[in-house]
Amino acid sequence: MAAGRRQASAFGSLPDAVKPREQLRDAPSAAALSDESLLAILLKTGSAGCDVMTAARRLIAAAGSTSALVRSDWRTAVRAAQEYNRRHPDAPLKGFGPVKALELQAAFELTRRAYAPGGDDIRCIAISTPEDACRIFRRSALAGDEQENFFVLPLDSKHRPLCEFPEKVTRGTATAAPAHAREVFKCAIRWGAQCVFLAHNHPSGDPAPSRDDIALTERLVASSRILGIPVLDHIVIGDPSRPHGGFVSLRREGLAEF
Repeated sequence: MAAGRRQASAFGSLPDAVKPREQLRDAPSAAALSDESLLAILLKTGSAGCDVMTAARRLIAAAGSTSALVRSDWRTAVRAAQEYNRRHPDAPLKGFGPVKALELQAAFELTRRAYAPGGDDIRCIAISTPEDACRIFRRSALAGDEQENFFVLPLDSKHRPLCEFPEKVTRGTATAAPAHAREVFKCAIRWGAQCVFLAHNHPSGDPAPSRDDIALTERLVASSRILGIPVLDHIVIGDPSRPHGGFVSLRREGLAEF
């Protein structure tokens, strides 16, 4: 308790120019503030050894980017924070758990509703074609990303998404996005999925699947049969300006047996 009071007192003694709420109060508009300052206002407080600005900075790092954090559901945000702490035991993200994650998701959801056109919630749409899935995955597979990322879209029995954005289960390198069945299907089980769509991006822009992509798909499909959670397709996402929408469906191309 004493350490917590000392930390709060130390932060409180800082100049107004570095305190997030005071920054917003004195700024001409919220656009003048950094992502870390805006997030710190939502987080409200930090913890001993991890003031609110430090917590905001580490949370963005844990998610991978501000946009990734805003797109995350609360469970993904908590999981990202836990993984960050495993990787950074000497400089952990403290004071961020389910309660703060829920508060952030509520704030982000209100913003999405305010700016999204009516009927834009993908959870109301049945995914029936690779094109449908690709449009959803492109919300998360950002153009210009220099690393491959592997995504899972959990679906219900009517092929409707169970979450608003696909979940990123692994972040790879510039040329590979290794995904383990454990991570892929842990996500599916957590959402109670009846089936899943899989996807990963190619930073080169060329969506042509590699031999490793095909072999990975075959391993995941084999695991899906054991678990009873079918993989409907695996799509590779490239540059949308490429022919055929800049993506390849392994199922449509007959590159793996689903």
